[in-house]
Amino acid sequence: MKIDHCNQQYDLSHLNGCVLKMGAWIGEKKQPVQAEVEIRYSCHCYTVGSSMIPPAEMWSIREKKEWRVFNIQRHTLSIFLPQIIQTLVHQPTKQIQKVSGRHNFKIFQVGLHELKSGEKYYAFFKLEQTNRQGTPGFHQIKLSVESAYPKDNIVAGDWKPPFGKAVEEILGLR
Repeated sequence: MKIDHCNQQYDLSHLNGCVLKMGAWIGEKKQPVQAEVEIRYSCHCYTVGSSMIPPAEMWSIREKKEWRVFNIQRHTLSIFLPQIIQTLVHQPTKQIQKVSGRHNFKIFQVGLHELKSGEKYYAFFKLEQTNRQGTPGFHQIKLSVESAYPKDNIVAGDWKPPFGKAVEEILGLR
């Protein structure tokens, strides 16, 4: 998918949804946990909120209480998101963190050339069990990337499980 923003076209195809098999994970009950993870990305990965109606040349979408307006920096950084998320799914021993007081998790990436000194690129996502019909014998999980953006201050978090343990929790296997 491509969008027009301020007389330029931007490609969003890197944020197309996909389904990946989770890498090897032995659960708390010493049994392999096999899961297929359906990945979805929200427009918050490449837009910022605005309380005002944006000019016509700016790509935007109306949500419940605000406008979401295309943001070049978020779009540029979103190109890294699929690799970050795929690595997480393929290597479920990677640590994530539950955001304090929220229903979602976070991970972050440092060292991207597009970040300012001291910034981290945060990706916030929700995990849910689904009834999706997939490979027989595999649990079905949906990973929805709700937002992603750079920040120089730390986003508070509490529970710090490996991704595989969080999947077990969502599936009720612990």
